[in-house]
Amino acid sequence: MVFIQPDHSPNGLPVVPLWIDGAAHEPSATNSFFPVTSSLQGRAIHNAVSATPSIATLACDAAAKAFSNWRKTAPSHRRALLLEAAGVIDVKAKEIAEWQVAETSCPEQFAVMNVKMGAVWMREIAAATSEIRGVVPQRSEGPDGTEMGGLNIVVREPIGVVLIIPPWNGAVVLPVRAISMALAAGCTIVVKASELCPRTHHLLIECFEEAGIPAGVINVIQAARSDAAAVTEAIVAHKAVRKVDFIGSAAVGSKIGQLCAKYLKPILMELGGKGPAIVLDDADLEKAARLCSMGAIVHHGQLCFSTERIIVHKAIYTPFTTLLTAIFSKIPSAGNAVHKAATDHAMVLLQEAQQKGAEVLTGGLEYLSETSLKPTLITGVTKDMRIADEETFGPSAAVYIAEDDEEAVRLANDSKYGLNAAVHSKSWEHAYEVARQLEYGQVHINNVTCTDSPGAPIQGVKGSGWGQSNSIWGIREFSVEKTVCFHPTGAGGFPSV
Repeated sequence: MVFIQPDHSPNGLPVVPLWIDGAAHEPSATNSFFPVTSSLQGRAIHNAVSATPSIATLACDAAAKAFSNWRKTAPSHRRALLLEAAGVIDVKAKEIAEWQVAETSCPEQFAVMNVKMGAVWMREIAAATSEIRGVVPQRSEGPDGTEMGGLNIVVREPIGVVLIIPPWNGAVVLPVRAISMALAAGCTIVVKASELCPRTHHLLIECFEEAGIPAGVINVIQAARSDAAAVTEAIVAHKAVRKVDFIGSAAVGSKIGQLCAKYLKPILMELGGKGPAIVLDDADLEKAARLCSMGAIVHHGQLCFSTERIIVHKAIYTPFTTLLTAIFSKIPSAGNAVHKAATDHAMVLLQEAQQKGAEVLTGGLEYLSETSLKPTLITGVTKDMRIADEETFGPSAAVYIAEDDEEAVRLANDSKYGLNAAVHSKSWEHAYEVARQLEYGQVHINNVTCTDSPGAPIQGVKGSGWGQSNSIWGIREFSVEKTVCFHPTGAGGFPSV
């Protein structure tokens, strides 16, 4: 899978193609191109072919054709190929990380870790492939009170062709997790790559195919933002597509969820968050301050798991905020946003909060560059401010004071989101009593909110989505249970009464 250089490429830049049935789909006069821009470099670094609905349909057709054979493969065969693909990603780790930095402007350290995490998640999913199992339920009671004859079995089968729409902010770990879960279940895939990092996403598919995944099992397209709605609907409407996996904002997730409802297609969604970190009165204050700071500024705050709200017990509010502001004030930069619009959105939320009475504890509303904001802490946030329950996707956090544990829980749960949270305490019993009351899919004790475990299910509640990812839980999302009933010889019709 390589760049192509057609004669009509604008600006003479190389082009990311569409990849269908194991080959580049050559652009034609009906295709448009769009530039992929690096905010860090301040220029377009390459172009990408924008799919049309008709080409998206071709990708679905290829996946449907490949499904007839891929679904018959043994779980052990799929496991071996996933392990091989993880090995290829290890070998290409430097190249993958470089493209992620080039396209998304994330810090190199973040990109390197993202690639390493991707391979870890793939290996955990591969290990769980053999856990795809059916059951033999008890037979029902007959008219005379005895067990009915025959045999019932429940088997798990792949759901079919899957549309995967991965994001740009976890440009490696999130797409390889979704792809691996679907492949492990026996599904084939159409990936709609992010228009912000199509080369990174294509390179991942290259790794899978180099490992031996047959042509057509994974197809990847991308679309300019203006073309995205029509292309997405063409895929969801395709009769062979049986499920969608979307990771992204709640606003876009709502639209895709409505589209899936229109065509009666199930969807797995991991959406936004407004992650709270609760600091209890018996916490290790220095450690908690360091972890809260890290959770707020990683990748310029552009993670749905980011620490956006820090809720502090009144008894330790002053010493903790002193430590927190000291740490924040020493952070020179949190990196760069993926584009200027993301930086501006985060700034607008901070400005509106300040205008309505929020106080800046440290940092200040300051651009370090067009795509970088100064790490900022604020307090005094009220419900009438957008920042109260809207993702900033920037390197900032709001600090709240709670009279007691009960109020801390209330403040944490006062959000339309429910993705990740954290609780800081030296007592695991105390932390657990608070954690069990939180309306979040994941709660981390004495760690950053932006963390995940490959061997445990991850899911959003409330406005953060539904369905589970990781390991066997994620594999099950892409399979369906079928009941097969073996009736006794001579049986038929309804039982006599």
